[in-house]
Amino acid sequence: MYRLVFLSGPHEGKRLVIRQAATLVGRDPECHLRLLDDDRLAPRHARFEELGTGVYLSGLDPQRPVERNGQPVAGSVRLAHNDLLVLGHTRLQFQDIIAPHSRFRPSPGVLQPATWLIVAAALVIEAGLLVLAADGPQLLIRPETEARDRAFAETFRAARAQDTNGTARVEGKPPAPPSVVTLPGMSTPDLPAPPPSGQAAPVAASTGAPPAIVEVLQEADFAPADTNATETARPAAVPADSPLEQARRTLAESIAAIQFADYAKAGRLLNQIHQSVPGFLPAYVEHARLLEARGDLDAARQRWMQLQGLAPVDSPEYAQAKEESLRLDRLLASQSRILQTPQPADLTTLPRQIRFVEPMLQKMPGDADVAEMRVLNVSLEAAADTAAIRNSSIQVYITFYDSSPDGRILPTRAIVSPSPMALGIAFADRREVPLNATYIVPRGLRSQEARETGQSNSFYGYTLHVFAGQILQDAFAKPKKLLDFPLHSAAESEAEP
Repeated sequence: MYRLVFLSGPHEGKRLVIRQAATLVGRDPECHLRLLDDDRLAPRHARFEELGTGVYLSGLDPQRPVERNGQPVAGSVRLAHNDLLVLGHTRLQFQDIIAPHSRFRPSPGVLQPATWLIVAAALVIEAGLLVLAADGPQLLIRPETEARDRAFAETFRAARAQDTNGTARVEGKPPAPPSVVTLPGMSTPDLPAPPPSGQAAPVAASTGAPPAIVEVLQEADFAPADTNATETARPAAVPADSPLEQARRTLAESIAAIQFADYAKAGRLLNQIHQSVPGFLPAYVEHARLLEARGDLDAARQRWMQLQGLAPVDSPEYAQAKEESLRLDRLLASQSRILQTPQPADLTTLPRQIRFVEPMLQKMPGDADVAEMRVLNVSLEAAADTAAIRNSSIQVYITFYDSSPDGRILPTRAIVSPSPMALGIAFADRREVPLNATYIVPRGLRSQEARETGQSNSFYGYTLHVFAGQILQDAFAKPKKLLDFPLHSAAESEAEP
């Protein structure tokens, strides 16, 4: 933020505070600071630009220079506090606006008392909890409850002691013999019978299954297992994935690639589906949508036509393909009218995923070979959420116009930059692309026009159109009525008589 103080002219003594980053000074209607009473000012005389390092002043008309402290300004110069500037007849003083350094007394506000109250409440609660922890047994346990608990504890200890004495009396009883069941083909060790009380256990005289176990086996009548039998029932073999299942998985992979903006991979996967399973209709739907999002309307229409030829006539896919084909036909016809007929470009209906930023035309001084030269500087900027155009081919049409004394406006015959400019995949890794175009009138061209047509033309204006694929994204013209004219390339302008 800075201030301009008028030292002369009808605004003498006034102070103008400027808060915007760039300010144009001149007589042009599009200038931010118009000084119509100064006849020495150019239509666009000077430019103030505030950057992070300071405020810079640059003159825009070489034939009418700007003075700073009595010296002409060449290029762009950084201004200092109290610099004296001369723009035409107008004298200005530049002043930096610096915020005063004042010491403020901190105010407690509402937060600080509330904090103290919360701390005090927490201390009171903590003290109450400490008191409760110290006197808790006396405050919480009633005498009758404690007496009942003591009686239950005595009863439990007495029952526990009685159970312990009974277990000690029966410790000398021998354990019962284990119950053993032997399957056919297994050897069973002899189990000795429990000896009488006070006698040693006899040693087994023979081996074999006890009679009780043999009787159990005879009654069970187990069938012996045949371990040498061949396997007759084998598990069914798992069939290989069908081409249709593979197509479904590949389609899901291509949709995921589209979501991650990997459009090249998605296109390869969809083409792979078309080759392996030509009749898989969902792949044509996704491929058509991908091509349209990338700006290739003609290829998207062809995919919908292929789907229309493959789908049954009474199916929803056929109806969808027919409707989308008609819609793309209308859109392609609209784009053709924009390119071929003098229909005005309705800026409100354009996608503007790519737009022109700050077009500026500068008039340069001539020399021995050049009678007139102009340089157009402009930037192309892509929106942040336009991932679909990262791989789209970008073209920019730039047309310069001349006007004749009888009021006709025609594309210029001067030397201009090629149009359209093919930028290729310009937004694959960036969001802004700078452009420049030149308009050069060699010496003798105007006299040649006067000999051929009887009148000499003069510069009138220019138009800008940017396309992503086949879709017009943005248009700009100065003056704006040039948007009513059709597009022209440099080759078309040279071919005109």
